[in-house]
Amino acid sequence: MTRVLSFSDGFTSASAPAGTAIQESYTIANNTTTGAILTLAQATNKSMFADYELRRVDSGGTFIQSGSFMMNYDGAWTMTYGNYQGDEMLVSTIANTEHVKLTLNSSTGILTYDSGNMVGTGYVGTLKLSAIRIS
Repeated sequence: MTRVLSFSDGFTSASAPAGTAIQESYTIANNTTTGAILTLAQATNKSMFADYELRRVDSGGTFIQSGSFMMNYDGAWTMTYGNYQGDEMLVSTIANTEHVKLTLNSSTGILTYDSGNMVGTGYVGTLKLSAIRIS
């Protein structure tokens, strides 16, 4: 269970800490199940706060979602999404071709994805993260 504390200045324990975020970029392949993105090792990381941009493009259209999420380890890995803007793309069940489902393995800290099948030509898919990892 994750407990979120709020302070009078607007900071919450779910807010990303101040610091320099590392820019990371991952390829989101088309029509894929259990594609690997990253691994958070509990020995070196206890939390990760990330702002993201998910972009999937083909000749049929461009879909972009940006937002934030955090991953925490407290005996098990959990993932919590914040607000987003743009197209609704990160979902729990893939119903449309542009959808992507992220899955965080609660024991290993491995983040994987499933992606819908965009059928146009010239497909490009990326997940860009601006991430702060906490030891």
